Amino acid sequence: MANNTAVIQMVTKESLMVLSEKLGFLKRINRQYDSSFAKDGAKIGDTLNIRVPGHGIVRQGRVMNLQDLNDKTVPLQINNQFGVDLGMTSADYALSIDEIRSRYIEPRMTDLAAAIEGSVMANVIPGIPGIVGDGGALDDFSTVLQATERLNNNLAPISPRTFMTTNSAQRQAADAFKTYFNSQKQVADQYEDGVMGRMGGFDWYSSSLMPTHTRGTANGAYTVNGAGQTGTSLIVAAGTGTLTVGDVITIAGVFDVQSQTKASLGYLKQFTVTAAFAGGAGTVQISPAIVATGEYQNVSAAPANGAAVTVFGTSGQVWGENVAFARDAFVAAFADLPLPPKKDAARANFQGISLRTINDFDTVNDMFITRVDVIFGSAVLRPELAIRVPNNPTL
Repeated sequence: MANNTAVIQMVTKESLMVLSEKLGFLKRINRQYDSSFAKDGAKIGDTLNIRVPGHGIVRQGRVMNLQDLNDKTVPLQINNQFGVDLGMTSADYALSIDEIRSRYIEPRMTDLAAAIEGSVMANVIPGIPGIVGDGGALDDFSTVLQATERLNNNLAPISPRTFMTTNSAQRQAADAFKTYFNSQKQVADQYEDGVMGRMGGFDWYSSSLMPTHTRGTANGAYTVNGAGQTGTSLIVAAGTGTLTVGDVITIAGVFDVQSQTKASLGYLKQFTVTAAFAGGAGTVQISPAIVATGEYQNVSAAPANGAAVTVFGTSGQVWGENVAFARDAFVAAFADLPLPPKKDAARANFQGISLRTINDFDTVNDMFITRVDVIFGSAVLRPELAIRVPNNPTL
């Protein structure tokens, strides 16, 4: 048993190291590990509350304007348990850890990493309300600069910033920007490998796991029904066409503001739809919440009655989701799964990822059966630190 335990611990550590190496998107976002689950283990449905930095109201003059401490948190539900399974014979089990890694661990951890990343991106990217561009080819450098401008206006850290694209967007950008003034190495990367390096203030990466979005059929005829609305629900008057989760809307007269000074930024505040809307009069669920006053004010004014609601894009349009972001725009949190009693099992955490392996034995087939599991959740932590840049993948 001691030898088996040593092997399962090595398999656990090697699996975790390989998994961490294979992650792309998750390496560039906020990753958290909650040690409070180490004793009893996490369960599907457990919720973490992730703290978000707040803002204060700056006063002018001598008289104090004492403010309460209003800690803002984002709930993150641990709702994904993914795993892969290995079967090794007694002879395989006698191999060196390097051989086990190359034959068994590496290919399975590659698949597990892809599944985790695909799940996280599909969950968080539609939650970003900010969007720039026209949904055509990603071939206009001014669109990249507009994304930079939006992040600057929202006080995003200058570095690191990432531009994560679909493969089609990378192709379009590399071709369109190859004649721009760049370092020789950047040009060589674009010419020889067909990839972007660093450009426009971003480190560029592409992934085949980036989601696509299909816009609803709303025709733009919706209007606000009732003045002064705030929060995450917007009551609208009758209009035609659907809104899908991830659609982006603006409201006439409701402008975005600088988060510290609350001065208007000169362009309309964007909101993402968080629940499907079938059309007609009713309530549209949106994010972020409309906040017209106080330290978390994010709009120049609450909507006026009858204000026009405009939906980004055209009816039924399908686009690839590309996103420019700073690290704290998104968060993925991993927790410890319980170790079963009287089983050959091990658990380890590294760089915010917790991974568990359990070993058993099939006496009929003389095979060690190993399962590898992770449990995690993801959320949009600070939506103002990310911008979606849609592209048409067919161009």
